[in-house]
Amino acid sequence: MSTQDTIDSKPPCKRCEEDRISEDFVENLLYSLFNPYYRELGKFDVSELIKKYMGESIETIFSLGLRELMDSFGFLSPQWAEKIEKYKEAKRKAWEELKKMIESGEIKLEDLSTSQLVDSFFEEVVDELQKLGYVEGVETRLHKKVVKFSKKAESILAEKVLELSIKNLEKRGFGETITEKEGISAFVGEKIVDFDDFVHSFDVIDIVESLLKSAIKGRIDLEEIVARQPKHITKCVYVMLIDVSDSMRGKKMIGAIEAALGLRKAIRKRNLDELRVLAFNHKTWEIKEGEILNLEPRGRTDIGLALRKAREVSKESDGTPVVLLISDGEPTSSYNPNLTPWKCSLLEAEKLRSINARFQIIMLGREGRFLELCKMMAKMSGNANLIHIADPLDLKKFVVLSYIRAGK
Repeated sequence: MSTQDTIDSKPPCKRCEEDRISEDFVENLLYSLFNPYYRELGKFDVSELIKKYMGESIETIFSLGLRELMDSFGFLSPQWAEKIEKYKEAKRKAWEELKKMIESGEIKLEDLSTSQLVDSFFEEVVDELQKLGYVEGVETRLHKKVVKFSKKAESILAEKVLELSIKNLEKRGFGETITEKEGISAFVGEKIVDFDDFVHSFDVIDIVESLLKSAIKGRIDLEEIVARQPKHITKCVYVMLIDVSDSMRGKKMIGAIEAALGLRKAIRKRNLDELRVLAFNHKTWEIKEGEILNLEPRGRTDIGLALRKAREVSKESDGTPVVLLISDGEPTSSYNPNLTPWKCSLLEAEKLRSINARFQIIMLGREGRFLELCKMMAKMSGNANLIHIADPLDLKKFVVLSYIRAGK
């Protein structure tokens, strides 16, 4: 055996394996922080550590405390304020003990549920991730705490989202990248065209169709030779329009962000196409890399303005435009004061014909008037698909798998 063979066959060191597991754990922890709807089970219940230092049921404390909070219009008695401080101290002690148990090997990282860790130790988890550079800070709002993620976090989460999107599925090919046009190609389409030796190779001649035409005339005529139009792999520019109006809070916003992250990661692995992400409410703006995790829903909805911006962005690229509109309801605003929100949306949908765009309308709601508008927009654009996604958290799977086609 050669020296090189010895090096190649050497098993990885324990430290390397531990580092890899740690990276996976941080990825899962970060995802659980970003997506509070994500649930995973763990063998070790971390809440038991908090109960150990509290000396009473956490559930009882919070249920009674919430009831008093509601009865007293937001003001807790000194007794309950003291209990809350006791809970915070118990959490701090439990967190320190948990870290020591992990360091000593008493608890393995894979035995912990990252979603439960975030639920039980939110402040502590955020603090640790901030030290690692994944979180820039936390803003306290009236009813919640909003985490501000870093650009570094976006890269990690994009990989996680792509992994979840294609889990248990084999990659078989890429969608939305095949177009029919003249020229020499190894792929043939379904469309029959007259054979032209200047633009076609002999490989694309359809012998059966050509002989049928000649048989009808009773003689072989070279002018009756037909071919299958070649298919070519071509660059596509995907323009994703994400509705960030008030109604997109919760699962809808998380689902849309995940879809953008997953699609961007899939596109980069292929290194051919381009993705432009635009957010819109009553305004429209392009989302730079590193900013998408911090999108917050607010404002009204102007679909017409979003489609106009998509058309402008598409013209900046030499790829085939694929416009993906993600929204949960009908428009409530129009950039054109002379047009209603509906008319403005329909006009801009029709103008997508001028750039030969493929239009994907992804509905996160099925209210009657919204469905009617989407059907009309699809018809006006001339080349559209209308899709309803019942669970917004499934959106990433649909978008990614529309790009990465399943099959052998």
